[in-house]
Amino acid sequence: MKSFYQLLLMALMILIGFFFYEKYFSIKKISEVKITLPKTENEEKLKKDTNSIKKLKYKVQLNESGRYEINAKSSEINYIDNIEIVSMNEVTAIFVDNKNRKIIVISDKAKFNTASYDTNFLGNTKITYLQNVITSEKLDFNYKTDDIIIYENVVFNGPHGAIKADNVKINLLTKNINIFMDNPKNKVKITSN
Repeated sequence: MKSFYQLLLMALMILIGFFFYEKYFSIKKISEVKITLPKTENEEKLKKDTNSIKKLKYKVQLNESGRYEINAKSSEINYIDNIEIVSMNEVTAIFVDNKNRKIIVISDKAKFNTASYDTNFLGNTKITYLQNVITSEKLDFNYKTDDIIIYENVVFNGPHGAIKADNVKINLLTKNINIFMDNPKNKVKITSN
């Protein structure tokens, strides 16, 4: 009789152990279920904004003529042929020469090449230098040659008058300024004060 109770007790312990193991330690197979939820507007906007940057600033040392700093309220980074191009909005750029004179450029947009430091300014471009203000639609900065080329609807206002032309080219190193038309037959319009 004693061995019967021992056997019953042993069977009961095995049964309790089995249920305890199943409840707390066994790994249950779950069949794979894929749920596809429709994308929300916020998810699509988040995907678009993943390469956006707020308040971006670049500082570049110019060859021999000083330094260049460009700031944007918002930017987006793109890669074209493995080159990082930064599309900027609400842009302010400052060119400072070795005598601490400044050329300030304000523009709606700009494209900044981080490999060459070349920059293309677009839309409502305003350039301020000493007592002169130049407005245009576009401005290109070439880092290698230290040239600023201003074009499309160029109006140059200075203390002695105003000039309307197709192009203005400024070399930051020599400080030479060339004002010219696309068609050599057309003339630059000058109004004096």
